[in-house]
Amino acid sequence: MELNDDNILRFWQWFVKNENTIKECIENEDSGQKEYVVEQMNEQILSLGVLTWDVGLNDDENWFLMLSPNGNREMFEVSQKIMDAAPEHMAWLFYSSKPAKEWNRQFTIYDDYMDEQFIDATPWNYIVFEEDDGKLELIIEAKNILQLDSDSAKAAAEQFVIQEIGEATRILLISSVVIMHTLESEYESSKAPVLELKEHLEEIG
Repeated sequence: MELNDDNILRFWQWFVKNENTIKECIENEDSGQKEYVVEQMNEQILSLGVLTWDVGLNDDENWFLMLSPNGNREMFEVSQKIMDAAPEHMAWLFYSSKPAKEWNRQFTIYDDYMDEQFIDATPWNYIVFEEDDGKLELIIEAKNILQLDSDSAKAAAEQFVIQEIGEATRILLISSVVIMHTLESEYESSKAPVLELKEHLEEIG
């Protein structure tokens, strides 16, 4: 996707100009400017590409702006270009994709019936296969997801992978993610706990 540098410049000019308003909306739940900020952020960012966004304070009380390409390689290049132009004087963290989390590997998803399902990925295992192009097929063994339909299980796997290794690694290194209840017996000796996944991929990458 061709991205107009003038549009990027206009976005950052708007962001700098409205920095205090953005912070005030996040710090004050009753702010009358919240609707304006959300609408403007949507308008500004969607003018640059099909991206989603998040803004706020992280656990270390650092302000951040995150753009997500929603798993799309082409949009990832767009979000990278936008964030490369971020003003250096701003004391913010700027992410061009969803970063990996420091977390307990527990999360919730909504199944096909829109019922909330609690997921604990702690006991999951995985195995990876390298393909001819250097990318990896990731297979996850999750014995505690029998309550999930296949689409919800796949969504849970994708959500876990992005939070565990980060969206950029998911896009650049992983070709596909498969989740199943039990790995075939021939892979029993090759599987590893998912808590080792991030370090494993860092060694490969």
